[in-house]
Amino acid sequence: MIYLTTDNHDQGVYFDLRRNEPRRRSGGIEHVIHGLLGNGIAEVPVTVRSWRDWMEIAFGAGELFRFVEERDIRRMLGQVVREMELH
Repeated sequence: MIYLTTDNHDQGVYFDLRRNEPRRRSGGIEHVIHGLLGNGIAEVPVTVRSWRDWMEIAFGAGELFRFVEERDIRRMLGQVVREMELH
């Protein structure tokens, strides 16, 4: 579990990762990460797909973004995934 930030109620926002084995694609390796993003009150499923310089972050339905800014979470998740790809 990775702690990302705090929401507007000063509760921790976390990302629980379930990483799949990287898949080879033409011209690179695709990384797919599944998990839950939550703050203790609300959770949403999330899938992150990364390939070369492209990244897609898809959130499921939920109430989490009433408590925290989606734009900030997307930026932070992107940083986490880039670091994971290096290790």
